[in-house]
Amino acid sequence: MDVEFLVRGIPPYKSTPADSLESERQRSYRESLRSEAQRYFEEPIIGDVRMEIYYTRAKGRADPANIIGGVADALEGIAYINDRQLVEIHYREEKGRIDEYLLRISSI
Repeated sequence: MDVEFLVRGIPPYKSTPADSLESERQRSYRESLRSEAQRYFEEPIIGDVRMEIYYTRAKGRADPANIIGGVADALEGIAYINDRQLVEIHYREEKGRIDEYLLRISSI
């Protein structure tokens, strides 16, 4: 199974938000991702999973480890049962006009 989809906006982060405003933003980012992913997965993948994240960022630089963790956590129960199924991860970030990220989730 190979699934590819685009999410407009900033990906969720793994780290704990510094304040309530950031906490609300992170909740919104997580829900946007989960909502989009649910359109593509009828049931979670069983077995090993590869995840690719291609992030186009409008300004600054992101923290890849926080993004990978946040995206992996948000997709639990939708794309796969548990993020421990992830055995291969690819992340790429580029400068762009808007924030958006393409995800490819594949069973291995």
